[in-house]
Amino acid sequence: MIQPSEDRVFRALEDLLSWTSRRQQALAANVANQDTPGYRAKDYSFSFKEQLDSLTMTTTSEKHMMPLKDTSKAQLYEVGTKEKPNGNTVDLEREMSEITKNELQYTTLTQYLSQRIKTIRYAISEGGKG
Repeated sequence: MIQPSEDRVFRALEDLLSWTSRRQQALAANVANQDTPGYRAKDYSFSFKEQLDSLTMTTTSEKHMMPLKDTSKAQLYEVGTKEKPNGNTVDLEREMSEITKNELQYTTLTQYLSQRIKTIRYAISEGGKG
């Protein structure tokens, strides 16, 4: 049976993976519309590092854990980059940099999730053999 703290970690990972997916869609839309007159670049605000740090905290009691922040509070906002003469605000260099950062965050999350699952599988298959 998955412990409550483990369940909380999986919910947080699910939220974070969902956020990186939504962010990737927004960033890809910006790149796709880099030449669309009047298009305003958009992104999601959210502290990935703060959420990732919350996944690795250790406690001596379940009662000591602070509740994880809800990623649904992530807000879509208009990126404040310089406007081109056609009214478009997409900065391709910024978008490509943010896409790369988002991909690294996604990879980190999937690797972390994979390791958690391996640990649980090991505990289930090998835990009672000692």
